[in-house]
Amino acid sequence: MIMLRILLKIILTPVSLVLLLLKGAIHLAINLTSAVIGFFILYVGFALVFCLVTQRWTHLFIFFVVGVAVIGILFLVVILEETIDSLREKIKGI
Repeated sequence: MIMLRILLKIILTPVSLVLLLLKGAIHLAINLTSAVIGFFILYVGFALVFCLVTQRWTHLFIFFVVGVAVIGILFLVVILEETIDSLREKIKGI
């Protein structure tokens, strides 16, 4: 049993390293682009209000879809980061 655990640790060490590098890259990308994405979401919010006031319904729908897509992508990135964390914890637990 002990030999099997040692063998699994040897095999899963590169996997853990790749997951660590992937998580670091995702975290760095989130931190570097957070200001730009924040200003973009702010712009989309103001555009939504402007389109609502001026009754431009097609533009309102387009801005709404873009805003939902950006927030959805951010949500998926955070889920990916947390999934990588849980996988690394499971590897450490072996």
